Amino acid sequence: MKMLGAILAGGESRRFGSAKADAILDGRKLVDHVAEALRHDCDALVICGRTHPKIFRLEDRPTAGLGPLGGLCAALIHGRDSGFDAVLSAPCDAPNLPAGLLLLLSQGGPTAYVADHPVVGLWPCALADRLLSHLEQNGDRSLRNWARAAEAAAIGLPQPISNINTPDDLAAIQRRCAL
Repeated sequence: MKMLGAILAGGESRRFGSAKADAILDGRKLVDHVAEALRHDCDALVICGRTHPKIFRLEDRPTAGLGPLGGLCAALIHGRDSGFDAVLSAPCDAPNLPAGLLLLLSQGGPTAYVADHPVVGLWPCALADRLLSHLEQNGDRSLRNWARAAEAAAIGLPQPISNINTPDDLAAIQRRCAL
């Protein structure tokens, strides 16, 4: 199966106060932690909603400002049009993605997401037109609602994935890493 890794990074980082994708953890940007984790399972990477010097950029679809679903929609369309079978998605602010993420998610079937962090998911590229229509017709931008509509399985993980929204969240993770 040909897998496209998609880093969803189009948010405004209002609670963080600056571009959290560029925040440093353990000497590297958060987005680079995510890229490294996805590279193990993916044939290629894209970043949605921002630029990165080493990763191909996609503009959110059908328009900017739709949150993670706009980035996922762009990745699914790009993946479908480029011969990929599926997209493995993750947010730019989840630096502790587990090893073997694709294997963990694929246990839920061809469409699955992490139950407590639905931005992390496995999405067949065949869903591209369905997600585009979902966004254009009803404007529902909830990833959980999209996952239900796509009949995705919710997968629990043995360890939670970090979700860094504020500088305090980052500081807490830095303290845990220092122990």
